[in-house]
Amino acid sequence: MTLLTLHAVRLLGFADTHSVAVRFSQDPGVVESQLIDAGVNGFVSHSTFAGISGWSLSSLGRRENERLLAKELDGARARDAVQAVHDDFADINTGVVEACSAIQLQNPAAEGAMDVLIGALASWRPLEAQLIGALPRFEGYSERLLRALKHAVLDTSWLTATDRDSFHKVWFELHEDLIATLGIQRR
Repeated sequence: MTLLTLHAVRLLGFADTHSVAVRFSQDPGVVESQLIDAGVNGFVSHSTFAGISGWSLSSLGRRENERLLAKELDGARARDAVQAVHDDFADINTGVVEACSAIQLQNPAAEGAMDVLIGALASWRPLEAQLIGALPRFEGYSERLLRALKHAVLDTSWLTATDRDSFHKVWFELHEDLIATLGIQRR
């Protein structure tokens, strides 16, 4: 089982083979084979819900993912760098959570939410650049966040929708990626 396949399932939560492969630009045939093997080992399960089929991580798979992430992190000698990025991210995250909540609740504070999200992206970009040097799999979050903001100019559902790569969905995935990499729990 490769780290990227198992980690993609973790980050996506419930996803079909194609989505798992696309997450880290892997070959779909290879990923399908890895997922089948992971299923045999009890790391993932395949199920259908509401007419949609996909893979999800088991508790055993989560532990395996954490083991592989720790090995990657220690091998890259990047623990301190990732921790520092996480600490800076945590400061930015508070504003993003508040802005996304205001949008979802249609709170009057939602008026300034787009500015908060644009600022969060600007703050995230240099942090992502720091991470990519040690852990290249972090590349792409800035592009995905920017794409969501561009779409949101015409359709504000791109800020918080769950059915697309919205700003909130990508940010949530990024947060999960950081805490999973460090082996810590979400705050």
